[in-house]
Amino acid sequence: MACLATMVALLAGCSDDGDKGKSEDGGMVTVEFKVTGDSPASVYIPGINSSLYTDAKKSSGDADLDLENVKTPWSKKFKVKPGRSLSLQAGSAEPKKEIGCQIFVNGELKDEETRKNKPGSTLTAGCSSTTPG
Repeated sequence: MACLATMVALLAGCSDDGDKGKSEDGGMVTVEFKVTGDSPASVYIPGINSSLYTDAKKSSGDADLDLENVKTPWSKKFKVKPGRSLSLQAGSAEPKKEIGCQIFVNGELKDEETRKNKPGSTLTAGCSSTTPG
């Protein structure tokens, strides 16, 4: 009987690699936001402190991540709940050549946009996606 219990315990510890959208941490999904470019940028990610994200410090409503003068390239990873909308906006008032954004979900590129410089213009790039759910 002890051998059977050991075998059951070993089988219970195995994972199913076929379920890529879920992980051992309650089904959370890894999301990475990236901003590319060659000049300082503003970065805006709405709802970053909402209950969608595991690193939320507040439980009362959404708060946006709004950064100015960020050195590019820039990236940040979060764990989020499945089935959530994702959005990233990047802009540069003084771009040298270009500004871009990318959203990765579980390591897979889901959306990207790159804007090329036009003399005298502010560049903005926007990306959006959803987590599997």
